[in-house]
Amino acid sequence: MSVINYIQLRLARMCTRGFHNSAANLVKNSYPLKPSSINETAKKLGFTNAKEMYPEYPLEEPPKLWMITQVQRLNSRPYWEKEAMKELGLYRVNDISIQINSTKMNEILWGIKHLIKIQPVRMPQGEPTKSDIGYTQLKLNGEFEIKKRVECIENPEDVVPVAPEEEWKVVDGFRTCKNCRQKRCLALQMCQKLWFQYGKNNLERIGPVLFNYVENPLKKQKAIEENQLKTEKGSNNIRESAV
Repeated sequence: MSVINYIQLRLARMCTRGFHNSAANLVKNSYPLKPSSINETAKKLGFTNAKEMYPEYPLEEPPKLWMITQVQRLNSRPYWEKEAMKELGLYRVNDISIQINSTKMNEILWGIKHLIKIQPVRMPQGEPTKSDIGYTQLKLNGEFEIKKRVECIENPEDVVPVAPEEEWKVVDGFRTCKNCRQKRCLALQMCQKLWFQYGKNNLERIGPVLFNYVENPLKKQKAIEENQLKTEKGSNNIRESAV
């Protein structure tokens, strides 16, 4: 390498190094500053307080709750914005947080208003009570809906008759062929054809064919008790007639 080429190479490295240093300084100097509070912003704009910035309030009464939705990512955001979002429980886009409408909370929301969407929680049906737990829904537009539990009025003509419990059949093992001596059937304790069919189909579909249903033992027990009562009544009637 000649001396001239060496000097040109050194000059090129020095130029690129200076360019990178200047770009790093530019990024460092362009880092966003921490925003001022609501009252400080109002004073800078010539107002005495924050309420004068919005003379026409869009709602009749201030809401008690805010529904806050994250709309921007937190990549390359300053640490104070990430801490504020973490305090609200917002980490990803479309995450929702419910917060109280207070002065302290509004101050936090003012600093991250470019990352979130704020909606008032409206309760057209009134505030929920303890009996409404489990029957409420918060819509995406901020409307809090109370879904009352519907109680049906039973009509004796519409009631479907249900058999008593002792009439229900119970499962007693799996179905097997009569006088089956196949080794695989004896090992599985069920018909091997049903076993292969069980592997292909759902249990709900193959269940009535797969299981072996027998009479409920409660039915036999109830029949025995009824017979005992009849015999006791018959013996008592015989004794009374003899007397």
